[in-house]
Amino acid sequence: MGTAYIVRHGETEYHAQHRLLGRLDIGLNETGREQARRVAAYFADMELAAIYSSPLSRCLETVGPLAESRGLEVVVMPGLMEVDMGEWDGQLIADLFAEGNELVGEWMRNPSSVAIPGGEDFSSVRARVMDAVREITSRHPGDDRVVVATHGGPIRGILCEALRMDLDDMFRLQIDLASISAVKYFDGGIPETAMVTLVNQTCHLR
Repeated sequence: MGTAYIVRHGETEYHAQHRLLGRLDIGLNETGREQARRVAAYFADMELAAIYSSPLSRCLETVGPLAESRGLEVVVMPGLMEVDMGEWDGQLIADLFAEGNELVGEWMRNPSSVAIPGGEDFSSVRARVMDAVREITSRHPGDDRVVVATHGGPIRGILCEALRMDLDDMFRLQIDLASISAVKYFDGGIPETAMVTLVNQTCHLR
């Protein structure tokens, strides 16, 4: 039974400022870099077969210390990219809600069918993310352990698939910055053989 450890990237200045962050390529701030070091420490005694990542800097920087400590090359998977936030990308979250934007509330209630202006809906996100996950799990049958660094939206999508949850319930799952979730799988991959063993682990950050 293989295990995919799914890591959300650490903090950026946009997160510290409570801005929505999608495809804008913002690197980690000092807090995020410390979180990355703690992520590496979490896996210190664990044998890992590979490390995969979204192409965005904040994910690559989050698993950078781990990869360096293991002598592993991070494999970039474009399908693990964050949701395209379109016109909302980089905006203050408070401003989005303060403007009385009914679409924001509708998107949070029905993310599978409501597209962000100029962006994408979660049905599209789920399709590309799960294609990437199937590729990863197919490369690692047996008892391999792999780390997958990605974003809050894709992580919620993966867990919804693994738990057979309705995608419109995805915001019921809290996924903190630099948190670790885990899904075990047999050769059939995720979601066909998934067993969720960890959700939003943050003990390493304390």
